[in-house]
Amino acid sequence: VIVAVKASSKEIPKTALVWSLTHVVQPGDCITLLVVVPSQTSGRKWGFPRFAGDCASGMKKCPPGTILEQKSDITDSCSQMILQLHDVYDPNKINVRIKIVSGSPCGSVAAEAKKGQASWVVLDK
Repeated sequence: VIVAVKASSKEIPKTALVWSLTHVVQPGDCITLLVVVPSQTSGRKWGFPRFAGDCASGMKKCPPGTILEQKSDITDSCSQMILQLHDVYDPNKINVRIKIVSGSPCGSVAAEAKKGQASWVVLDK
């Protein structure tokens, strides 16, 4: 099961994830929280640079505010959110993963769904 949400800031919406955990996912399933960070070339003002350059390769320490730091912040936010959902699902029976991708929401979600052979794709908004 893939739950796709758009990253608009450090706060990640959890409505679609909670709905999926309570209405779709069964014990033994794997659910992927797919956080889409639109690229700057999309024409929208997101404030996230592209995943490219020295920072993306991890070879050099990145200055504050770079995409690597933002990706880390998003991962931390998602991890905290998932920990707070312990009353919604049993982590011993359902595997929850976090994946952050850059690109257009429709193309990224479709590619991940195909690659992961998802039986469900839940879109936030």
